[in-house]
Amino acid sequence: MAAILLLVNIKQEKTRWGSYIGFCEGFGGLGILLGKGAERPDWIIVLDGISTSIGHYWTPYVILIFGLLYSDTIKTKKMKRAGKILLVIPTILAYTPLFSFSIYPEYKTNFSIIALWIIPYILITCLLLVLCVFKEKRKTIKNHKMITCIIVVPLFLFVLFTNVILPVFDVRGGWQLNPLIMIAEFLFFIYFSSRYGFLGVKIKFEKQRLSSTMQAVTSGTTLLNHTIKNEMSKIDLVTKQLKKDMSSNAIESLDLILKSTKHTLELSSRIQGKLDIMELKETTFLLSDLIQSSLDLMKPHLFCVTVIKRLNVDVRLYGDYIHLEETFINIIKNALEAMDNRGILIIKVNQTKKGITIEFIDDGKGIAKENVSKIVEPFYSTKKEGGNFGLGLTYCFNVLSKHGGDIVIDSQLNLGTTIRLYFPKKRIVAVKDKTMNQLTEEMTYG
Repeated sequence: MAAILLLVNIKQEKTRWGSYIGFCEGFGGLGILLGKGAERPDWIIVLDGISTSIGHYWTPYVILIFGLLYSDTIKTKKMKRAGKILLVIPTILAYTPLFSFSIYPEYKTNFSIIALWIIPYILITCLLLVLCVFKEKRKTIKNHKMITCIIVVPLFLFVLFTNVILPVFDVRGGWQLNPLIMIAEFLFFIYFSSRYGFLGVKIKFEKQRLSSTMQAVTSGTTLLNHTIKNEMSKIDLVTKQLKKDMSSNAIESLDLILKSTKHTLELSSRIQGKLDIMELKETTFLLSDLIQSSLDLMKPHLFCVTVIKRLNVDVRLYGDYIHLEETFINIIKNALEAMDNRGILIIKVNQTKKGITIEFIDDGKGIAKENVSKIVEPFYSTKKEGGNFGLGLTYCFNVLSKHGGDIVIDSQLNLGTTIRLYFPKKRIVAVKDKTMNQLTEEMTYG
């Protein structure tokens, strides 16, 4: 388990510390495997003491750091560094005579003393993991955190009980049940990782080059090409129109070209080399302005399409205007392609107790039920023509996650698709009066 987590997602700090837990507990198991008794070779006795001490002393420390990182209790680099240094002090002291520690000729420790810090470390971690599930508002992320709790919390509590609490009362041998628990946890890990994903790892049992895929996903060049493709196609379309029409409409078309190229240049300068380190430049803006600007940028594609805006509320949001504008453009573009550039696109905005919901509803061809969960995965695309990289909705999901929001997709084959964007309440700077600003607008392009 530890090796899979570490090798597949080594750049993710939370996943790394999750893998360290497995390695530390593995050393504890190695200590049991090495047996007991002074008749063993000296090097085995020493190796037993080192391995067992890692299992006893380092596992609780690693578990607590994992819990603090996973629950986002410590976020800044300064807090992480201070936490890792301060919380490791009991682990280091455990190797001193103060804790009755010895390796040779036999491993010894005082369970009554080490329980004073091991028990709080484990219980605090379990509490943090459970609380972060209840606090999480994003549905997709909440499900992943719940799966993490199901896998690790029972394991932590059981190991605490058998390896620490029982020895405090001089009850030995409880660890003999640990292999059964570990086997059960490993089966849970395989099941959830293959079906839903766990700590950033999703195992797929089909032939694929996972390493090359992960490398390509994090390539800013690929994402930039995706953005340029969208924008340049609009510029190409408008330029061809200019050849046929040099009337007064030419000025409006030229303005749109300039706006589109400006958007491309701004976005490209903001992508910091890799998709997973997207930088946000946050300002305040009206949601209605953001929606209208996105529609204006898509105007060349909106022939024979009826756009209905139902803004039951307008709010001033705090976020990254450029990345959100590109998100809306990607969603609108997908809707137009699903409708073959003719049909009805409805954009709804509603306020909820938890924040703001924006819905993009099209009456296009829809998506088969078994494919709905796949469309936010990198490089997955239902479009058969060339030039579609399958990164649009992956990018959208990343942008929403960076804003603390979520994206949910509902679709039925031949009935259309609804994409809901959720923004948390903390992103709302001000709400405009509903009665004065309720807006239903219908626009037909072409």
